[in-house]
Parts: sequence; C-alpha cells; structure tokens
Amino acid sequence: MPALPRLAALAPMLLVAAPALAAQPAPVATDPLLTNPVPEVPVAPAPRLPDPVRAMIEAAIKGGKDADVETIARLAKGTNPEAAAEVDLMVADFQQSRSKAKEAEAAAAKAKLASAKFWQNWKGEGQIGASYSSGNTKSAGLSGGVALARKGIDWTHKFRAQADYQRTNGRTSVERYLVELEPQYRLSDRGFVYGLGRWEHDRILGYDSRWNVSGGLGYKLVDSKSVALSLKGGPAWRRTDFVSGTIDDELTALAGLDFGWQLSPTLRLTQVASTVVGEANSSTSSLTALSAKLSGKLSARIAYSAQIDSSPPPGIESVDTQTRFTLVYGF
Repeated sequence: MPALPRLAALAPMLLVAAPALAAQPAPVATDPLLTNPVPEVPVAPAPRLPDPVRAMIEAAIKGGKDADVETIARLAKGTNPEAAAEVDLMVADFQQSRSKAKEAEAAAAKAKLASAKFWQNWKGEGQIGASYSSGNTKSAGLSGGVALARKGIDWTHKFRAQADYQRTNGRTSVERYLVELEPQYRLSDRGFVYGLGRWEHDRILGYDSRWNVSGGLGYKLVDSKSVALSLKGGPAWRRTDFVSGTIDDELTALAGLDFGWQLSPTLRLTQVASTVVGEANSSTSSLTALSAKLSGKLSARIAYSAQIDSSPPPGIESVDTQTRFTLVYGF
C-alpha cells in the first residue's frame, strides 16, 4: 500500500493551505448601469391653473349650475390649454358629486310621494271672468272654474269643474255646468290606463243632466318640457236626461286628446278635446285656451269652447260655441 504514506505526507500541506484559500474574497458581479449611471433629466412640474382662473371655476361649481360650470371651464381651457387636464378633472369631480346629489334628491322626492296622503300634493288653478253689456242688447254673464291635479309615483288624478251663466235681455242665454274626474295609472313611461267620469248640465242644449263614464288606454305621443301630447280611448256609457222628460241610455265609445305647448316662459297654449260616439247621437267637446302670465301666479286667459251634437233635440242648434276672458290664479 504505497499510496497511504504519500497521502499522509500531503495532509499537513493541505491543512496549511486551506486557511489561505478561505481568506481570499469571492468575485462580485457588477451591474454596468450602477458602474455607469444614466444622467438624470429634470422633469417639468405639472401645469397649474392661475389662481384667479381656479377661483372662477370654484365659484361656478359652488353655484351648482351645470351650464355655468361648462361655460367657465371652456373659457379656462381656451386661455390655459396647458392646464386642460386639470380643468377636466375639476369638472369631472363636480359632475360626479352633482349626479350623486340628484340621485339623493330623486330618492327623497319618491319617498315623500309614496308616504303622502290622498289629499296632499294637489296643485291647480282657479279662474273667474265676468261680462256686462248695455244698449240695444243687455247682457250680463259670469264664468268660473277650477282645475286640480295630483301626481304620484304611479297614479295621476285630475279634477275639473266649470260653470258659465249669462242672461241676455232678461232671458237665460247660457247655463252650462260641468264636473269631471279622471284617474290615470301609469303602465310605462308613456302608456297609461284611465278612468273618466263626467257630469254635464246644459238646458240650452236640451238636457238637464248628461253622464259619461269611460275607461280605456292612453299614450303620450310627446312628453317634453315644452310640448306634451297624449291620446286616449275606450268604451263608454252615457245617460242623458232631456228637458222634455225622456231618458236615454247608450253604450258608446270615447276618444280624447290633451295637448299643451309652452310657447315662451310666459305664454302657453292648451287644447283639450273628446268625442263620444253613439248610435243615436255623437257629441264632441273642445276647449282651446291661450294663457299669458301677468305676474307671480296670476295669468290672463282667452278660451274658446265648442260643443257639437250630431242629433240634438228639435229646435236646438247642433253647434254651440263660447268665448271666455278670465283671470287665472295658480296654487
């Protein structure tokens, strides 16, 4: 075994060399980017709106009007194009907060409507007019009416009452009374179901009382802030008590139209018409009115009404018209 003495002779040398080898440091890897760093390039600060311009935008936002904020923001971006992003951010924050506020207001209004009693939230108007003439023809007349409406979440109720009385040369020339109630139930944004009850008295046209009861469907063809147009129709029942003492009951059909047009902030045109078609007689009533706002809740109105019957009693004209000049008070 000649190898063992040779290994034994090398062992002391290895023991002496090991500490020297362990003491030598290990090679370290170097990053060229660290040894040769890229020179820093100065970054320009983000553009900032001038304080006066910022103050104008903040004042418009505090006012809470969308049109004012959009106008001021457009001017600010035109004069400070380098700060357009900052302006857009301010407008976006305003629109987001505005949207949340509108949603909260709508929810509060809906909750208030849902909890309201039937006799609450009615709005309407009252009108009155008078006429007097003397000379060859002496005439005096009085006209008055009231119209009410209540809008709920799904239900809308309308009530109307009208009275016209006039004497000419000592004889009654106009004596007309009308009471009408119409509830509507909303099916969609434009569609609705309606019910209608109407009572009329007009001895000049030959009847002491006439009742109309109808129900059917309606649809809003136009529904905007300035123009509204709706149509309705359905079966109806009519009962007429004539001045002669006879009574007529008839199953009929009703078609109606309701139109409104806000011509200007102070001028409004309305048209309400309905036709009841029956086998013995068909009747059409129409009311066209032009209202001009005078001040506050007071308005002046000129109205033209027409009543047409296809088969009136003997001696009665089939067409009867009337023009009214009234003062209207809204409430």
